[in-house]
Amino acid sequence: MKRTIAAISAGLAAALCLAAAGAAQAASDPAATRVEALCNGVLDAVKQAKGAGAPARARAMQPAVEQGFNLEVMAQFAIGEAWTRMTPKEQASVVAALTRYTAARYAQEFDSYRGQRCTVDPAVTTRGPDKLVKSQIAEAGETTSVNYRLRAFGGEWRVIDVFFKGVSQLATQRADFASVVQSGGAAGLAAKLNELTAKMR
Repeated sequence: MKRTIAAISAGLAAALCLAAAGAAQAASDPAATRVEALCNGVLDAVKQAKGAGAPARARAMQPAVEQGFNLEVMAQFAIGEAWTRMTPKEQASVVAALTRYTAARYAQEFDSYRGQRCTVDPAVTTRGPDKLVKSQIAEAGETTSVNYRLRAFGGEWRVIDVFFKGVSQLATQRADFASVVQSGGAAGLAAKLNELTAKMR
């Protein structure tokens, strides 16, 4: 009986060690680490810009947004074939406007720091070249799920889509951008994004 108990105990200990190793490996997944850095960077910016308006919060958040997202690829995916007809200067103006707009949207969502916490699920799902990372923002006993799709560029994982309440940001932007690009080209899209950014408070 003692030998049986000892064998069971040894088996359980080995299983726990393997489970812990698996959890540690998942927690260190570079895509999950990138999302955690983005989320915490946004919350840190909210703390730093305490009492400031949306434009100031957006400026504080922009470095985290630029590091976390590949906004050039997102612009390319959202615009589609028309992207190839834009000059490098036009493409750069659209990416700059999209960067400011993305930071402004985060600034609007996080209008103040109220002890929000970000939790990233270590169980990352791989789909082809992409990884899907789930996260939650906890605030006052409520949680909001925000999921991310990432792809590796030059060995670094960057966000290329965000899913909020099951809706793809990239799909929404593709629908929103189509008519603007068709009627006004790159200049029209950059102007529209700048206009939307300016309206966020």
